[in-house]
Amino acid sequence: MDYSKPTLLVISGPNGAGKSTHVQIMLPPGLENIWSFDRDKTRTEFEVQLNHEGVQEKEIPLRSTRMMEEKLLREMKHAIAVKRHFVLETPLSHPDYWNYIDLFESNGYQIQLNYLCLDKIDNCKARVEQRVIEGGHYVNPATIKGVYQKNLEYINEYRTTFNVIELYDGMGIPTLLARIEDNGVVYAANNVLKKSWIKQGLPLIAQHIQAYIKSNS
Repeated sequence: MDYSKPTLLVISGPNGAGKSTHVQIMLPPGLENIWSFDRDKTRTEFEVQLNHEGVQEKEIPLRSTRMMEEKLLREMKHAIAVKRHFVLETPLSHPDYWNYIDLFESNGYQIQLNYLCLDKIDNCKARVEQRVIEGGHYVNPATIKGVYQKNLEYINEYRTTFNVIELYDGMGIPTLLARIEDNGVVYAANNVLKKSWIKQGLPLIAQHIQAYIKSNS
């Protein structure tokens, strides 16, 4: 992909995968050190602000989410106006999140997805529990499970939305497992189909990976 052209890079994955921690590792050449919009972090910042302003606790979640979405929309529209690359960290587990991608795509951007995943939902729950101990934000187990499953379901279904898809193993330092460009596999690690979240969660993508491995064996 030609990174001299305006690019939306979507950094996605389940809760606890380590997206915020390792975002810089997953930036392609030409997008290094670009600031990414982290929806969770931004919402948390607004929650702290509203709390300091004395807003009633029950009102904070809705208001902070609305403020985050308004800021995100402003940032996206500004980037599009000046044809600047944009890095967005977001789940893809609900159709609303795909509206972000539609906005850039309709304005001529090329779209790349870098997806960081853990082997099991229980790994995500354990990571979130540890994050809470360290002062990070809590996510209930039902939400963790839903995001994990729905992310994969939507990506598998709408995979052709992306000019490039890179799949990363997040169990340690992010490791590239596969790269798909213009719907064709251009790289596959030896262990890629040992990951059930790829083989079972992304079956249509896994088929292309399997064919690629077979043709190069």
